[in-house]
Amino acid sequence: MVNSANNSLPRKKKSQLNADFIAQQLSQFAQQHSITRWTLAYSGGVDSQVLLHLLQLTKLSINAIYIDHGLQAQSVQWAEHCRQQCQLYNIPFQVIKVDGAAAKGESPEAAARVARYAALKIGVKQNVCLLTAQHQDDQAETVLLQLLRGAGAAGLSGMPAITKFSNGWHARPLLNVSQKEILDYAQMHNLNWVEDPTNQHVNFDRNYLRHSVIPKLSERWPALNKTLFTFAQQQAENSNLLDVLAEQDLSQTLIDSHCLDIKKLNKLDDARLRNSLRYWFKKMSSPMPSRAVLQQIVRQIKNITHESSVQVSWAKCEVRCFREQLFWLKQSSHDASQVFDWNVKNDLLLPSIGKKLFFQKKHSIENNIEFILNASILKQKIVVCFRQGGEKIKPAGRNGSHDLKSLFQEAAVPPWQRDKIPLLFLGNKLIAVVGYWIADDYAIEGGDGVLPELNNIM
Repeated sequence: MVNSANNSLPRKKKSQLNADFIAQQLSQFAQQHSITRWTLAYSGGVDSQVLLHLLQLTKLSINAIYIDHGLQAQSVQWAEHCRQQCQLYNIPFQVIKVDGAAAKGESPEAAARVARYAALKIGVKQNVCLLTAQHQDDQAETVLLQLLRGAGAAGLSGMPAITKFSNGWHARPLLNVSQKEILDYAQMHNLNWVEDPTNQHVNFDRNYLRHSVIPKLSERWPALNKTLFTFAQQQAENSNLLDVLAEQDLSQTLIDSHCLDIKKLNKLDDARLRNSLRYWFKKMSSPMPSRAVLQQIVRQIKNITHESSVQVSWAKCEVRCFREQLFWLKQSSHDASQVFDWNVKNDLLLPSIGKKLFFQKKHSIENNIEFILNASILKQKIVVCFRQGGEKIKPAGRNGSHDLKSLFQEAAVPPWQRDKIPLLFLGNKLIAVVGYWIADDYAIEGGDGVLPELNNIM
């Protein structure tokens, strides 16, 4: 349904929301973060309609994107409305279709949001900023939802005015503007917008708060939204201070980005340990575990012995321990029985480990490498597979053959990584364990050769 300001709202003589206000917000963002282009996530609703109208007055470099979730029969009509509005303002416009359907057990709101932002990320390059039209009332709803979910300071800080997003930024220039001001602006400028009927469905948590809870609270406390906005700002400050403390604590325990020293973690009290782990997961771009899961991790860390281990999973990631080190891992499906005939002229893609395998020309002395492979192997048929158990190799520079299990234990390779390391064979002969050892019979010391290497699949 398309709504018109002419017949929906009482008139207001003057709006405090104007182009100068939005231009000042964007200028500040641009100066702080070297932003040169702006992309509006444009749904055609009143909030994004007002933001579109304000943006076209600023004469900045703007384009707009409508995300069609495929969940509403009217979505095609809404997209057409958005196209017409952008044409009116001479703003480049694009429609992106996504699958916003929720999986079993998944919140419909969350599923649509994840699909929407995944699509929007693609176009946000360096120096580009995504703009969305969340406002002060949205912030109040977010804070209350987080409070009811038992969130800590980070969750209770609500939505930031600007944050890193994809390779650029995501800003909310209307975050300190009430929806009443937005509606007044729409009425003053006779704007037309679309109404999504699902916004009235109180079976969604946010809509229930919006229509059933917040109005009642506002009757008693008229400044509720402003108070919650201020509360969110205070919690953002608290969260930043906790991050500073976590950074200090992690600097004492960090072995590498994915690994922490458990002995040093155990010197922290439970509260600081939970805080450090939350910060670590955030640095890993990991989904945040619930407090119950976090407490389970802390309990296992605190009670760890040489015989015990840590293994806690949540949201397709997990933590594990090995030799008093705590590792954060993404869960993945890997078939260690895969076998590949490799044409070495091309990179070999290994999707189950997220890597590509290739040969790099090397000179052992110039590259400070003790042993490299004889380049003559490139003329032979190379087979790539993964450890099945029982494999042996005579590493260059060492006496005798050794089974891979013993070599991996000696090199302190965690057990869950061992069957994800590619092995190179010529016939039945293991010639290289990529990243670790090459066979003595095929090694060169002090000359030109090749070395198998792995890079992430982009």
